[in-house]
Amino acid sequence: MDELDLLARALPDAPPPSPEVVARARARLAAAPRPRRRPWMMWAPLATAAVVALVFSLVTSLAPIPEAAKPPKPNQELFDLADRIEKLPARSGLYWREVVIDGSYLPLSGYTVLATSRLETWQPRDAADPVLMWRWKPSARPATAADERAWRAAGAPGQFKGFCDRSEPCEPMPINDEQHGCVYWQGVDPKGSYGNRSVATFTMAELAALPADEARLKERLRAYHKAQEGRGFDSFEEFLPTAATLLSAPIGPAQRAAIIRILAALPTTKVVGTVTDPLGRKGLSVDLGTPGGSLVYSQRKELPVSYRWFLDPASGATLARVSYAAHADKDLGVAKGEVASFSANAPEYGWTQEQPVRPKGCKVSKVRN
Repeated sequence: MDELDLLARALPDAPPPSPEVVARARARLAAAPRPRRRPWMMWAPLATAAVVALVFSLVTSLAPIPEAAKPPKPNQELFDLADRIEKLPARSGLYWREVVIDGSYLPLSGYTVLATSRLETWQPRDAADPVLMWRWKPSARPATAADERAWRAAGAPGQFKGFCDRSEPCEPMPINDEQHGCVYWQGVDPKGSYGNRSVATFTMAELAALPADEARLKERLRAYHKAQEGRGFDSFEEFLPTAATLLSAPIGPAQRAAIIRILAALPTTKVVGTVTDPLGRKGLSVDLGTPGGSLVYSQRKELPVSYRWFLDPASGATLARVSYAAHADKDLGVAKGEVASFSANAPEYGWTQEQPVRPKGCKVSKVRN
């Protein structure tokens, strides 16, 4: 047994040295000056220890330096979310049921009310089946317990005329009346068009066929942008954040994960953190850095707002889109950063095997909502 055999037994867990390392060690050992002759029993341990130390130092000096830990990507939470959801099982059903609750916080004289409306849509997978849409008219209630006390102290007025929508006349709105009448529309749409047209006009089949590969999906989005030139998007980069509207569309987990990765890579995207959405659910708040809009009050008074998206940490789907006051407004009594409005997807949102039933007590609408 030579020194290298002894070294191998002394360091059983160490990787064997390369032939080059062994050759250099032997050469250095051979070139070393010979010590005075001593009895063999005294020399052997010293020689063995010298060989072990020499080879160990050579192997150690040639070992690779461990890489430094890589810093996390910007918006790592979104990439992690995409990784979690892309392998989820895809769901399906006869109808895609959307239940959207829109809310606006409206400051009145001494208190604030929350005005809400509800829109429900039953979109069939098969275009031969009927579409059902019905909407509750807006109603309001005091926004908080303190607002309710102030409202009662003011005589508990039953209605107010403090909110005007661009598409509807400024009519009195009831307070504390959650069901203020509804209208519905039902009929067959031969094209099977999906209602949200922010990105493009899709059929249900076209949504199901969207690529789940990021590069291919991005090229498809580029084609949609080109088709919408002249509609307010000066560049493809400005158009890309609209893909967030597809997160609440009837698409599969892999498609949703690809959209999230595209959004996460945008330089304007910023993850705000985990917060509670307007319906009390935990969600990941994301600011896409898109231009804000405005909330319209009485006498066409407008409040500039900015937007954030709340994503479901379990599915990646949209829980809500929330607007915040872009600056304070003393006349309205609104502070900067205060929630101004929201559009939230109710828990009933998603695929169902049920058939839609015409809502009772609702008036028939001649036009699709």
